[in-house]
Amino acid sequence: MTKLTVFSFSLVLIFLFHCSKTIAQTPDILKILDKPGEFTVFIRLLKSTGMSDQINGEVQKSTTGYTVFAPNDKAFSDLRSGTINSLTDLQKVQLIQFHILATGVTLSNFQTLSNPVPTQAGGTGKGEFPLNVTSSGKQVQLATGVVKATLGKTLYSDDNLVVYQVDKVLLPLDIFSGYEPTVSAPTESPPVATKVNESGAVSLILNGMWLYIGIAVNIAAFSL
Repeated sequence: MTKLTVFSFSLVLIFLFHCSKTIAQTPDILKILDKPGEFTVFIRLLKSTGMSDQINGEVQKSTTGYTVFAPNDKAFSDLRSGTINSLTDLQKVQLIQFHILATGVTLSNFQTLSNPVPTQAGGTGKGEFPLNVTSSGKQVQLATGVVKATLGKTLYSDDNLVVYQVDKVLLPLDIFSGYEPTVSAPTESPPVATKVNESGAVSLILNGMWLYIGIAVNIAAFSL
């Protein structure tokens, strides 16, 4: 075996090792969300819109990383019935894109963001689906103009992708401008005891007594 052959073979091994390492380290958004077992609706939307493949592909090519805000199943169940099914295919894609930032943001970096924050659904102008982010210590809130969501636990984090749980579905104002959040049914007030007017009660007794006497006298007179 010549030195050239050995050198070429070594290059092939290095290339294969690099490729296998890259593949192993590439995050898969569906696997990340499937592990906790509480993001089934969001996973279904990612699959049906084709956004899961798009996210995975873009993460591999990105030099700035991506941030995904993932609503859990309870967040979807809190929506009014038919909210998601009433959307067009395009609106469903925009809804998913509204949950994605084209940059990796760690908890400590949220306070450095300037509002409004552009999402994958558009830019920062009117009708372009921007977010407003407020950060105080480790607490982060996301305002859409329709709902305010609180950032929860970190589901995944590396140089390419950061995934956070959020407690509400981020509803963009440009799609849900007429949306009214569900309102909890009011609790029944305890029955209020009826107040008795003592003077009225006495009057009723006296009137009843005179009525009784009057009836008795009439009966006696009729008998005579």
